[in-house]
Amino acid sequence: MKLEAPGLENEIVRLELLTEADRAAVEGTGVDEAMWTWMPVIPTGTNLNTYFDLAMHDWKAGTMVPFKIYRQEDGAFAGFVGYVAVSRTHRRLRIGWLWHPPEMRGTAVVPATQLLLIQRALDARIRRIEYAFPEENERAIRAMEKIGVRQEGVLRDYMRTAGGTWANVVVMSLVESEAKAAIALLEDRVRALQQA
Repeated sequence: MKLEAPGLENEIVRLELLTEADRAAVEGTGVDEAMWTWMPVIPTGTNLNTYFDLAMHDWKAGTMVPFKIYRQEDGAFAGFVGYVAVSRTHRRLRIGWLWHPPEMRGTAVVPATQLLLIQRALDARIRRIEYAFPEENERAIRAMEKIGVRQEGVLRDYMRTAGGTWANVVVMSLVESEAKAAIALLEDRVRALQQA
């Protein structure tokens, strides 16, 4: 299965390839101002247009598969995410450039999105799934640890954030067997949030 194949959905969220046509559609969602807290600086700027430009460039280059996220129950825009640093030769990728609107954080949208991404990566025969978070983003790091993502180390002064600070980056990963266990934990988390 290809990473970008259609049908990437479950009962909570639907992921669709991000396209140039989406640029205008998401401008009014508030994402442009709110998504930059943990994002790396992009050489051409920190705004929605530069995000789109880089995503489209990397998609054409074969190193990124960018998605937009929608909540199934009402079709609401639920954010962005991408497979980045894709290496088909080494069967590895990073799940990154993730942003959800504040009102969807802490809901089933978040684990349902991760569930889809991890399952699709496994279906595409990916053996290693990486995550990289600024060290200050403790909430994201703890959330990944809860599903079995293992911390591998810290890269010091690795990245300049869109806010202008330099961030130490925590590198985390799942390998194939761990990814399967993470799927089961994410399924449980989605169920629990739906019942709450």
